[in-house]
Amino acid sequence: MDHDDTLRTGAGLAAVALELQGLTRRHPGVTALDGVDLTLMRGEVHALAGENGAGKSSLIKILCGADRPDAGRMRLFGEAYAPQTPLAAMRAGIRVVHQELHMLGELSVAENLLFERLPRTRLGLLDRAAMDRRARELLALVGLDELSPATRVGTLGMAQQQLLEIAKALSNQRGGAARIVIMDEPTATLTPRETDRLLAIIRKLRDDGVTVVFVSHHLQELFEVCDRVTVLRNGRHVATQPMAGTSTGELVRLMVGRELVERPARVAPLLDAGRPAALRVEGLRHAGRRDTSSTAPTIDFSLHYGEIVGLAGLVGSGRTETLRAIFGADRAAAGRILRDEQPVRIASPRDALAHGICLVTENRKEEGLVLDLPIRANLSLARLGAVSRGGLLSAEAENAAARRMAGELQIRLASIAQPVRQLSGGNQQKVVLGKWLLRDPKVLLLDEPTRGVDVGAKAEIHALLERMAAQGMAVLVVSSDLRELIGLCDRMLVMSRGVLVGELPRAQFDEEAILAMAYREYLVRPQQAA
Repeated sequence: MDHDDTLRTGAGLAAVALELQGLTRRHPGVTALDGVDLTLMRGEVHALAGENGAGKSSLIKILCGADRPDAGRMRLFGEAYAPQTPLAAMRAGIRVVHQELHMLGELSVAENLLFERLPRTRLGLLDRAAMDRRARELLALVGLDELSPATRVGTLGMAQQQLLEIAKALSNQRGGAARIVIMDEPTATLTPRETDRLLAIIRKLRDDGVTVVFVSHHLQELFEVCDRVTVLRNGRHVATQPMAGTSTGELVRLMVGRELVERPARVAPLLDAGRPAALRVEGLRHAGRRDTSSTAPTIDFSLHYGEIVGLAGLVGSGRTETLRAIFGADRAAAGRILRDEQPVRIASPRDALAHGICLVTENRKEEGLVLDLPIRANLSLARLGAVSRGGLLSAEAENAAARRMAGELQIRLASIAQPVRQLSGGNQQKVVLGKWLLRDPKVLLLDEPTRGVDVGAKAEIHALLERMAAQGMAVLVVSSDLRELIGLCDRMLVMSRGVLVGELPRAQFDEEAILAMAYREYLVRPQQAA
């Protein structure tokens, strides 16, 4: 008798929320799901684990009605379940917080949160007072109390939008509308404070009898909140077992089918004191800061060849805005940028590229890739001149460059001609990295480079960045995972409310000290804060 049968015998058939039997989904050249069986119980938090490409996203798409299986059957609370559309799945009580955001940037926060159930007056008109009130309740639920419901979503950062996605999924929870909530990498861009709040929300949902399917590459979160875990590998069901009694090492082995070799602790490189800084930022104030007066604090730091520097801070601290200002993607209110100690004018990404600066953005699907183009085109997109002959694109040169980069980065693909949207998140991220590496950058800026990436791909990306630094590249990394920065970086810069509040060498890395710096500007009175 397997664990699912034990649950069914002990809790009764009525406790079964969802049953999958023999679920199979095939795509050209690949089997995404291969006869997967799964049982979810009412009122449990069930982890869905596996490497990128294991089949997790394919399974979620089928559950939420965005895709249909080629074989197998599903039963939801004892009834046959085969949703033909996402709306049908929602009406059946299944809500999904997708890894990729689905916010409408031109609409307000309140309109996005309540888009599917806008409150009406007795005359059928939009009840703005009720919409504002309900939006504030949902914002408080996910810790965005200070955010105005009237704020245009397009002005918010990725992490804030992720929290809005979570609030939106919970908006229909009132009245028991949601019976199963699926969360696909909901903490990928969240700081520890926001993550703790989300895990508390998940526990509350479980206590209310809601079934939660939780996907996260941060394995410690699975152990903190999940009751059971199902592991998929190469589209197949590997194991379903209680989290209690499962070790981290065992879970990783189940996921990747091998032992992961632990990387040796990084040793800070010996920098050439006589060589100019690869990048120097002086007096920077990005336009997103509330205080852009001449007396407002500025951002000043240097980045040297051969080192990896981390940029830490809370959601909304200005990390992303700083990278985008350096790259010319957003306008800076003040300041200057120096390359090799020489001032350079960067008014656009084109200028940044001309000076050897590249940016891996946190939103790979909207800003890093052209999803419907083939892998080879995405890899060569940032350096078309290198794969052209006489002003015309050379298919031979493009294919050769794409195959070389795909091999170097170990991108798992069926063909370089397949659309990049068919790749897993981790392999899509490798394509974004490969696109910029083909330009041979001198300064590489990365914003959440391992967001939504499994443990195996994350280790590969870390090794790649260390190799690039060893070859002389200057690397600046933003990550919401403080442990990632501590393990990867040589120095740490800490931001709080748009201000650079501290810098630590590797020998002084301390998680508590870094968090204290990150919270510093949030502890002063609001009228004093930048």
